[in-house]
Amino acid sequence: MLANIAKRILPDATRQMVSDFYYEQKLFKAARSIAMVKGPAEVLDENHFEPLFNQFPVGDPVLYDAVSIRERGIQRAEDLIGIMHNHTRTSYNKILELGAGDGMVSSSLQERGKQVTAIEFRDDDFDQRAHDSGVNLMKMDAAELQFEDHSFDFIFSYNCFEHFPDPQKVFEESIRVLKPGGLIFVHFAPLYHSPYGAHAYNFVGIPYCHFLFDKHFLNSWINMHVNDKFSIDATLNRWHIDQFRKLFKQTFQNKCKISYYKESHSPYFLDLVIKHPQCFKNKIMSMDDLIISEIKAVFVKQ
Repeated sequence: MLANIAKRILPDATRQMVSDFYYEQKLFKAARSIAMVKGPAEVLDENHFEPLFNQFPVGDPVLYDAVSIRERGIQRAEDLIGIMHNHTRTSYNKILELGAGDGMVSSSLQERGKQVTAIEFRDDDFDQRAHDSGVNLMKMDAAELQFEDHSFDFIFSYNCFEHFPDPQKVFEESIRVLKPGGLIFVHFAPLYHSPYGAHAYNFVGIPYCHFLFDKHFLNSWINMHVNDKFSIDATLNRWHIDQFRKLFKQTFQNKCKISYYKESHSPYFLDLVIKHPQCFKNKIMSMDDLIISEIKAVFVKQ
């Protein structure tokens, strides 16, 4: 009720300031709660699962049917074309996608006249429509790119840097095969330590479920209730936000500069941290781990 009143009478900027202050206080309280925990880290008893599962229902699922991946590919291709248009080079024709999955983003770019190569560490996910569009689909490790130096004008990756076993090696290789003046675009979420970092959001709506509960219990529950093959932590590198910041802002600053960088925050579930701080002890490097859920960035090679 108070939130609705504030929305009607307060300017947008003022509401944002109030909201930021509110969550800063929550974050401080959560940090203090974790610091006061005595003894080793713990997880919640399994009896807590059903009440929390009912309290936090699963939201709209991410869909992977033929229509959805086609539409997602078109939208992302449009976003990438916009990024290219916003930079000074006249053309970005030779493009590389890292961790292409079904390859439908690359397919949409290929249909727009680009020369696209898309790599994935396994090749059984490539959509036939991506093959048909002419994309050069290749099975390859993104940390060991089999291309000559300066081979591409534009390199991009969606939702992969939280999965790559060695993100630093992948970024280094990307810089190597990129032409001077070329662009690297990365966009990935959710980060591992953020509310939905377990990547189980299609099945379990509980924020921080991978910290609150034993992972063996969670995986057993998912296997019993869900048809999809899924295992928490099976493909996640568990990097912390400070590791990504160092990688993108410091490690290669002499080879590429940041054109755009944004971190998205999700501070809305800190009450769970405050209520169950024992579940978070020794699992984070900073409080930012718990609230930064997404990174989106563009880099220009020097």
